[in-house]
Amino acid sequence: PIMRIDLKDCFFTIPLAAQDCIKFTFSIPSTNNQEPMQQFHWTVLLQGMKYSPTICQMYVAKTLSPVRVKHPQVIIYHYMDDILITEVSESQLHFMVREVI
Repeated sequence: PIMRIDLKDCFFTIPLAAQDCIKFTFSIPSTNNQEPMQQFHWTVLLQGMKYSPTICQMYVAKTLSPVRVKHPQVIIYHYMDDILITEVSESQLHFMVREVI
């Protein structure tokens, strides 16, 4: 048996370091420049940034590492926010899914 887990909004669950948030500042102009532009900054990993997929891949790998060490017989593949788990039986698979989640 095989089960696939899709981590919803994975990028947006990875926090940016506080000192890096300022690097992701953006401005929104007002209509007809009636007031000063408002500035905002991201506090989580954003999609579309060059290294976001790599950072997401590393973050998920680090999170799954203890499970892989504890259960070396289980095959766990992950690619960014998708995790594929395979086990010998349905009951063991459901146990592993609970362990991963």
